[in-house]
Amino acid sequence: MRGKDARPFVFWIGILLLIVLLAVLAGSSVALRGESAPTPTASALLSATVPPTLAGPLLSDSRGFIVLPGSAAPAELRRETDPAPISTLRGQGFIGAVSGTGRRVAYWVTAEAATLELRVFDVTAPDQDTSLATVLDTERGAAAVWSSDRTGLVAVVESSGRAGTGDAPGPFSALRVVDTPTRSIREISRLTDGSQYWPVGWDRVTRLVGACAYGGADAMGIAWVVVGEDALSSRVPMESGMPAVTIRASGNDVLGVLNGSVIRVWTLASYNEHREFGAAPSERIAFARWKPGADEIVVLVADRLEIWPKAGGDRRMVAQGLPAASDLLLSSDGTLAFVTFDGGTNAIAVDLASGRTAPLPMSGSRLAAPISFR
Repeated sequence: MRGKDARPFVFWIGILLLIVLLAVLAGSSVALRGESAPTPTASALLSATVPPTLAGPLLSDSRGFIVLPGSAAPAELRRETDPAPISTLRGQGFIGAVSGTGRRVAYWVTAEAATLELRVFDVTAPDQDTSLATVLDTERGAAAVWSSDRTGLVAVVESSGRAGTGDAPGPFSALRVVDTPTRSIREISRLTDGSQYWPVGWDRVTRLVGACAYGGADAMGIAWVVVGEDALSSRVPMESGMPAVTIRASGNDVLGVLNGSVIRVWTLASYNEHREFGAAPSERIAFARWKPGADEIVVLVADRLEIWPKAGGDRRMVAQGLPAASDLLLSSDGTLAFVTFDGGTNAIAVDLASGRTAPLPMSGSRLAAPISFR
């Protein structure tokens, strides 16, 4: 009888041990045959082992500036990271334009109070600059702007007031187009009423040149002039209150700042068809520039740097608490804005994506234009 009584007890002990063994196996990470052991997912690995990405430096050796050491000194080239000059241009000062890529520079050479020659160079080889055009002794180069496809320039030529070999012309301001591959130059429009031209853009697809006629000591816009390459033109009066220097083009699009409170946007071909974007009633728009590579406008308003969509809609604040600005420049790749102050001898770089800022190393020279060595 004792042996029969022991068998149920042993049976139940075995059942209990089996349950414990199954529980241990269920809680373990033992892999089944033919499977590899489970591993953490990629997201778990990143969040557990990868530290936050450190932001890189804002400034780059691949970008730089044309700078002005002084009003009578030659312009210089420098990099963003180092204020030391790497090359010096001909003549004095800088009257010219940088292409949309930041690589090609065209400038009027000023020497002995005469501005007679238009030269061009690639910033990677500034010592290999070449002559594009020259003007008469009785004329002077006054401004220039690249065509949207970078194959030509619109140059402004005015009377110099200097005596030449022939009869000196009366006061005038002319638009001349320069085809860079052939180096041919041709006049397409001339003002003789005392006003002057501010060149804005040249679309070689539509074959249209847009320019502002301005006048007076404050250089306010008087009329928007559209000139075809065939020299046929139209002229539309402009409201008072838009300084010519605020008018900038990006391809076919043009903007100007009206009365320091409104940004007006139109096209090269049609000034009358425009849109307007206003600041708050108590705030002033100091500068507005097209953001390279985007249908957006970078605006310095009050003490803030903002991005306004060309199509309207929400505006994004990039940075605030900025000093009173002397100028606003944008890198050709559209990544950085440079807010200059103290008459242009100091500057802050602002990342347009993150809003990070960094002081730009300066040596007393004034920034004239951004360039790219890429």
